[in-house]
Amino acid sequence: MIKISYERSDYQQDMIDNIKLLDNVVELGCHIGTSTKIISNLAQDGSVYAYDNSPESIQAMNKLNIEYKNIIFKKADVRDKQVIYDQASKDDKIDVLCVDLGGGYHPDTVFKVFSCGHQY
Repeated sequence: MIKISYERSDYQQDMIDNIKLLDNVVELGCHIGTSTKIISNLAQDGSVYAYDNSPESIQAMNKLNIEYKNIIFKKADVRDKQVIYDQASKDDKIDVLCVDLGGGYHPDTVFKVFSCGHQY
């Protein structure tokens, strides 16, 4: 299922509606981790792989790595196909993919990222 949300509140509600306790979740475009915290609390017994390449994300996400043990943050440009391929090649299965690139206003980027995973 692909769902595009233009409002952050809708995006976060989609997480609440779809993420389960044991899920392994990849979040592309985590920025400073506002939604990552929600994901982490929903998937408490799973893992959250959070990616972003913005300078603001590094310090904020490093703090969250300490506070939330199931968050694994990687500084990376998710438009680089290799980042997606590397994540797809990990042993952990991915149950949910959350993409927040351009606040839902650039669906072409979202579909480009999504197609990378299917090519692997």
